[in-house]
Amino acid sequence: MSKAHLTLKVGRISVRIGAQALATFDAHRQRRFFDREAGGQLFARVRVTDWEIVTATGPRLRDRRGRFSFWPHRASEQEEIFENHALGLDYVGDWHTHPEDSPTPSPDDLTSIAEVVRCSTHHLPGFLLMIVGRSPYPEGLWASFHSVEGARLVAEDMRVVPGFDDPLPESRKGRRKS
Repeated sequence: MSKAHLTLKVGRISVRIGAQALATFDAHRQRRFFDREAGGQLFARVRVTDWEIVTATGPRLRDRRGRFSFWPHRASEQEEIFENHALGLDYVGDWHTHPEDSPTPSPDDLTSIAEVVRCSTHHLPGFLLMIVGRSPYPEGLWASFHSVEGARLVAEDMRVVPGFDDPLPESRKGRRKS
């Protein structure tokens, strides 16, 4: 059985977001007025220009979370990096939620990811920033790539790929060949 995943492109990099990461995003969407922002890190199998995100961590107990803010606990994040690296996964970026249907990054979000790219020791050309909104994917997900040179690329061609066990969309149910 295959579960749904999401694919997108940022420049030359093709990204596949696996079912576990999408489930983590979904579990923390800010659907109600009292839900606080949540977030974590993205870990992937990296093959040059093909990145398969297999794990999205967080939120952690020591993170600081508000309705319109999220501050990760940096020491806990570093532990996650060590743990996932031992499993053969690379840290490839951060994710968090916003209480809006189609999310967009705040100036603080852009500054934060640029600082992470600049201050981290890594071999990658940059990192991803993903923001999870309230709408279904792909409208409910912002994705961008932030390079070591300071460039920002917004994701293109984002789409959900249904798994084998997912139901057919309504428009395809009951169709017969003529």
